[in-house]
Amino acid sequence: MRSRWFLVAVLLLASAFKPTTPPGERSAVLISWDGAEGDHVRANVAAGKMPHLARLAREGALVDIEVTGHGTDTKPGHAQMLTGYDPAITGVYTNARFGPIPRGYSIFERLHQAFGKQGLVTVMLTSKGPNLGSQSPPGSNAEPFSLARASITVWDGDRIRQAHSVGRRALRYIKRYAPKGRFFLFIHFADIDVAGHLHGEDSREYDAALAECDAWLGKIVAALAVEGAAERTLVYVSADHGFDRGTKRHSHATRIFLGSNDPELSQPGEQRDIAPTVLSAMGVDLTKITPRLPGKVLSKQGRATPP
Repeated sequence: MRSRWFLVAVLLLASAFKPTTPPGERSAVLISWDGAEGDHVRANVAAGKMPHLARLAREGALVDIEVTGHGTDTKPGHAQMLTGYDPAITGVYTNARFGPIPRGYSIFERLHQAFGKQGLVTVMLTSKGPNLGSQSPPGSNAEPFSLARASITVWDGDRIRQAHSVGRRALRYIKRYAPKGRFFLFIHFADIDVAGHLHGEDSREYDAALAECDAWLGKIVAALAVEGAAERTLVYVSADHGFDRGTKRHSHATRIFLGSNDPELSQPGEQRDIAPTVLSAMGVDLTKITPRLPGKVLSKQGRATPP
C-alpha cells in the first residue's frame, strides 16, 4: 500500500496539464461544491486548509465568480453552470419555479454535437435527487435535466449521496473511461450545502465539509495521474451558489469561485461564463452555437461569445 501511494505522489509531481495539448484532444472534469461560499473558500485556501484546490490553482487560477440573473438556489445555479444560459432560455429560475432545460442546450449535448457520441464520453454524477434531477413526476414540472438525460453517455443521478459515495463513483468512472479517450465528467458534491443548512456557514461542520470535498479533489486528480490522463485533462471546481455569511440560508448568496488547472483561466466573471470557458477549452467552436451564449470565455484574451 505504501509503495502504491509513493507511486501516486511521484505521478502527481511529474504530471500536470500540458497547455500544448490541442483543444480537440482534451478531456475535462467539472466539479460542483454545492453551497461553497466564495470568500470562505478563499480564506480556507489562504489558511492552508484546502491544499488540493490551492495546488490546482497554482497550475491555473482561482478567480471570483458572481451569480447573476437568477435566484441563488441549486436548480438555477446548475442550469446556468451547465448550459451558459439565463433562466429566460433554460426556464429554471428558482428551486420552486422551473421546467426542463430545452433539448440540446447542456454542455454534455454541445460536446456531442461538436465531436459525436463515438468520440467523447459524457458523465453526469450527482448527489441530490430532485434539484439536479431528470424525473417527470405526474402532476408537476419535469426536472431540469429530464430532456438532456438521454443524450448523456452515463447518467448517474436522481439519488441523494454523501461525499464518500460520490467520490468513489467518480474514481471508478475515471478508471473506466480515462484510458480509452476523451471524456467530460461532471461531479456534484452536496455535503457543503447540507452542513451550511444544518450548522451555518460559520460552523466547524461547514469547514469540515469543505475539507472533505477538497480531499476528494486530490483523489480525483491523483486518479487522473494514475490513468495517464492528467496531462490532457482540465479540472474545474465551482459552486451553484454560496451562503449568506454567518447564516443557515443562501437567499442572496451570489459570491462563488472558479478554480482550475487551466493556464488560460485568468479573469473573474459570472456563472454564465463557466460553460463557454469549458466548451472553448475543449475545442468547441462557439460561433456555431445557437442561441448565442451570453457569457464570455474567462481567458487571458477575454473572448466574448460571438453575436
